[in-house]
Amino acid sequence: MKVLVTGGSGFIGSHVVDQLVRAGHKPVIYDRRPSPFRDDIQTELGELSDLTMLELAMSGCDAVMHLAAAADVGEVEKMPVESEAANARGTLNVLEAARGAGVQRVIYASTIWVYTGQSGEHVDEESNLGMPNHLYTASKLAGEMYCRSYNELYDLEFTVLRFGIPYGPRARPAAVIPAFVGKAMAGEALSVAGAGDQSRRFVYVEDLAAGCVKALGPIAANRTYNLVSDSSVTILEIAELVQELVAPTGIEYTEQRNADYVGVEVSGTRAEEELGWTAETAFAEGVSRYVQWRREDEAAVPVPIQPAAKATVGFSSALTRARQSVAIPFAYVLASLTMLAAYVVAVDSLGLPDAQVGTLAVTMIASLAVFLLIELMWRNPKTRSISAVSSALVTALFIFAVMTPWGHQIFHLATPGRSLFVLTITGVALVIALASAGIALARRRGLIDDFAEAGASS
Repeated sequence: MKVLVTGGSGFIGSHVVDQLVRAGHKPVIYDRRPSPFRDDIQTELGELSDLTMLELAMSGCDAVMHLAAAADVGEVEKMPVESEAANARGTLNVLEAARGAGVQRVIYASTIWVYTGQSGEHVDEESNLGMPNHLYTASKLAGEMYCRSYNELYDLEFTVLRFGIPYGPRARPAAVIPAFVGKAMAGEALSVAGAGDQSRRFVYVEDLAAGCVKALGPIAANRTYNLVSDSSVTILEIAELVQELVAPTGIEYTEQRNADYVGVEVSGTRAEEELGWTAETAFAEGVSRYVQWRREDEAAVPVPIQPAAKATVGFSSALTRARQSVAIPFAYVLASLTMLAAYVVAVDSLGLPDAQVGTLAVTMIASLAVFLLIELMWRNPKTRSISAVSSALVTALFIFAVMTPWGHQIFHLATPGRSLFVLTITGVALVIALASAGIALARRRGLIDDFAEAGASS
């Protein structure tokens, strides 16, 4: 079976890819970056917002394993708009692309966070869900509802997997177990929110990945499963275990987090009965494996390179990268500027006054500049403010130059008439279309790195 794995380069996704290969399936990775763990798997680089790329990547696939998401609950709280776009609208795009590509089923990675608010109760897949009290939960529930809606409306099969809290090798540093282990290794006290009595149903990542692969079976069509272990662990118990395995560094108690997952008794009986899946790795054993992997990973030392060889390899790599970079995004931008110049010359040959031709040229240059500033910088929250300010300055300068009498005098421009307006819009559309094609191709090949995968981090 050919399976597209969104988020296949990430923590859970990379293990799912490994398990798919072991089971004899053919995985295809769809992610924003190449996999640091596998270079032998077909990889398509793109965003969840890119419906066209998603559909192209799904070509010939039998199923989609949708793991890509904004999964760190702390980051979701800090960036709610971006998180909603990744988790809710991103899932909608995956479903729509699957419908367009003729994919039979979408397997959606949800979370046991959907049970938040039912503390002290024993819950299973048939339990009624309350209103979510966290943005992460709300966005993941939206994805579940979209899956059911696409099944009702378009007969697209789905499987919802509500993950326990994943842990194990390759985990994100911000997750609770990696964070505790990292602090203990550094000799720092472990921070515990409140009394540390918040409980979690953790699941070792390799067990979780095996459950995802089992969910490809026919019996899982249009079903929901909890992929959880059979026991809960409190945050305080985790801290004490890490101290035992790494170092007794002490515990520092902090304020309780807002809308924290306090934990419920989540049943995994359905997954055991229908999929034949259980979480086989005991929690203490799983943490021990993670600590061992972490130590080996941090102890790994790159093989020394002779200075001469290092210089040669570095120059060759830099030259290759430079050729690729110029050949893809910047060549398209250069072609856009060339087309802009040619278009202005062609319009000038019509005999229009110089002031009107100047207005056309300034309008096209300003439009291309604003487009590039937004397209290349807006996706990254760190550069978004720069993009907004720069775009506003370019727009303000354009309005001053083209729309005011003082601007006309300084820059020798004219107020655009109807015919000039049509010519300008046509030219702007041409250059932006060409620049957009180049940038899209560059993103697909990973030359432009503009959130990550399902499973709450703590």
